[in-house]
Amino acid sequence: MQPLERDVETLRKIPLFAGLPTARLKLIAYTAEVVEFAPGETIVRQGDPADAVYIVTEGEAEVLLQDADGHEIMLTIMGRNSLFGETAVISKGRRTATVRARDRVVTFKISADVFLDLVRQSPEIGMQVMTVLAQRLERSSALLQQHQSHS
Repeated sequence: MQPLERDVETLRKIPLFAGLPTARLKLIAYTAEVVEFAPGETIVRQGDPADAVYIVTEGEAEVLLQDADGHEIMLTIMGRNSLFGETAVISKGRRTATVRARDRVVTFKISADVFLDLVRQSPEIGMQVMTVLAQRLERSSALLQQHQSHS
């Protein structure tokens, strides 16, 4: 199997992209950059500008939030087929959390422009992204309430 075909099949397994036509998946795969991270390496840092979204294709990464006192709070662990970075890309803001590789992590890095075009052209993807964002907001709110009650 050619690398492009393999990347298309990987993208097809990601729920966000599962319903897209093959031609659209090929475009995403062609424009995406495969980036590897070593255990403990920071993938994105809270506060940095958002230039891309990432999809974990291998390994696990932890999502960390730094509080006002400089303490890191672990929000969640993301595994294969997890998407992250979309919040800052959609808001054209800064990274809202740090993501660090727990073990060897391989990602697809999709530029902000390509991702935003995809959301604009595919209402199904826009709806799925909104669902993911709403679920993360609920989870983060619950964790912050829990953290505040322990402080």
